[in-house]
Amino acid sequence: MKSMTGFGRATANLQERDITVEIKSVNSRFLDLSFRLPRSFQAMELSIRNHLKDRISRGKVELFLSLEDSAERNKKLLVDQALAERYKKEITELSEKLGIPCSVTGDRIFFYPEVFRLVEEEVEEDADGLLSIVDKAIEEFVHSREVEGRKLQEDLELKLSEMESYVRFLKEREPEIRLQYEKRLRKKIEESLEGRSIDEGRLLEEVAIFSDKVSTDEEITRLDSHIQRVKAILKEESAVGRDLDFLMQEMNRESNTILSKATDLDITDIALKAKNCIEKMREQVQNIE
Repeated sequence: MKSMTGFGRATANLQERDITVEIKSVNSRFLDLSFRLPRSFQAMELSIRNHLKDRISRGKVELFLSLEDSAERNKKLLVDQALAERYKKEITELSEKLGIPCSVTGDRIFFYPEVFRLVEEEVEEDADGLLSIVDKAIEEFVHSREVEGRKLQEDLELKLSEMESYVRFLKEREPEIRLQYEKRLRKKIEESLEGRSIDEGRLLEEVAIFSDKVSTDEEITRLDSHIQRVKAILKEESAVGRDLDFLMQEMNRESNTILSKATDLDITDIALKAKNCIEKMREQVQNIE
């Protein structure tokens, strides 16, 4: 199990240039990849994207690639002769039209934009070498997600144990609610009848109606089932974030129903604690890949 937040970094010298690759991510419902690459590496974005997609399934991921050139590159001086001739022609025509004396000399043409350009010779990029650096950054990035994922798993397991204790209490308390209601109803009827006999059939019918109305057996059973399913999913190696998020919604629904049916202060208290525990787990699940 992995978290969706992580960071990885790798540096290496490639073709006399210091290359640094940094990867970081935050939560996202889907896989959202973005890249910041120097112009000379932009043609490799698809290859880098595929390497990331092989290792990551969810999260908003940003990859930064920077380079420092430590070598003296050969430079070439490019001269745009056609542009220089165009400058000369236009300046001469404008000078004659305005009656302003103006001569075009070689030293002045040097300062005209784009006539002379100094450029570095292009370097053929080492694609395999760059992808090797990217893979090292991905390894560190994935490792940081796994470390964070283990911490989340440990905390979730503690909270699931807490949820199991709440479910045990609710299971034990459920039959007592029926008995307490029967005792209260019997006492109330006896007081109103003033010694006359009680219609046991009618009494049991009323108790059955009440029990059916406030019974949470099904909700408790489903809640317990969801807890066991979450515990099993936490041991899986694949991306489980979406499954866990769905189960948290279902657990929250069951706890709400139990709370709405509660007629006992102790059950209300436990249901509120369970609901609070589920909310905490749900917040953490949002960070799981």
